[in-house]
Amino acid sequence: MAEGTELDTHKNAYSNDDEIDLFDLVDDIWSHKRWVFLGLFIAIILAGLYLFKSVKIYQAEATVKSATTNDLIEFSRPQLAKIYSLNVSAAFASAQSALLSTGYRKEFYELKLNEIKEISGAYNNSLTLEQNFSAFNKNFSVNPSGNKDSESFVHVSLKSSDAEFASALLNDFVKYALFRALRDSYDTMLANIRGRIEALNYRADVMREGYFGDKARRILELKEAYAIATAIGQLDSVYSNMDLIGGQKPPLYLFGSKAIDAEIKALESRVLTAKNLPRGEDYFIGGLPPILLEIESLEKLDVDFEKIILARIDEVAIVPVSPVKPRKLLIVALAIVAGLFVGLFMALIAAAYGKHKLRIVETQKKKALAKTK
Repeated sequence: MAEGTELDTHKNAYSNDDEIDLFDLVDDIWSHKRWVFLGLFIAIILAGLYLFKSVKIYQAEATVKSATTNDLIEFSRPQLAKIYSLNVSAAFASAQSALLSTGYRKEFYELKLNEIKEISGAYNNSLTLEQNFSAFNKNFSVNPSGNKDSESFVHVSLKSSDAEFASALLNDFVKYALFRALRDSYDTMLANIRGRIEALNYRADVMREGYFGDKARRILELKEAYAIATAIGQLDSVYSNMDLIGGQKPPLYLFGSKAIDAEIKALESRVLTAKNLPRGEDYFIGGLPPILLEIESLEKLDVDFEKIILARIDEVAIVPVSPVKPRKLLIVALAIVAGLFVGLFMALIAAAYGKHKLRIVETQKKKALAKTK
């Protein structure tokens, strides 16, 4: 019975030692609060040093919006109806693609390379041009923002350690990208016009070859008929106009040598007649004059490049006032949390160590008291 009582006493003692009393924990932390304040102090000092030494990064932002129908009026010429068309949506998509284009950014980067090298930390001489551009390109951001009142918008941003440089460079890039998009659209239009003119010229050449072939064949046929009519003494036509209506086509020699000779002379004299005409014998070719007029209209077409706007700059980039990095409030908040965590941990360690030393002292006292007895 005594052994059971002693065993229970040991179990209770073990259980009491293992249980964590919340009030004792708070007392331990409070009694060693200097560690908590020390942790907070060190964390805040480190955060302050980081904020002081870290490079401030600024972000410039610009907004581009879709153009209006009037901005694309030059692409609406009647001559371009079957060749090239560009509506507001397609124009904005072209502008947005240019803003997103890595190729255009690289072209722009190389154009501005000397200016970029003057900014601290913007260019690393130990890296290649490609590697420096890759780092530069990561600072760009293009975010479409959807439609508003039938207009489309896209936001473009650029980060840099120099606020003024970031805004100036971003504005230059937006203008460059929009110019390249417009240049591409304009070049596509010119290529389509050249293609259309080549196709029309080919059709015209085919029609001319057909005309001259038919003309030569007709003259040969007429000369053969003239020879036959002369040989049989057929001077006048044996047919009247009424006889020819609805009837089968009669042999040519029956029209008489006078009529046949007149047609031969008329066909052969077209060369002389055509000399006084701007387009020569082209006027005698059925269906060719409208084609030539279209070719002439396209060759004279003058689309004013300066009047075309694919997208408008809604908001230019201004010099940012506050840096986006480092984020001061976030860093200070994280420092406070980390400092509290470390300080509490150190306070608990100090309290545990103090209790451990106290147990050792009490044990030694008990042993000394037992020896004296």
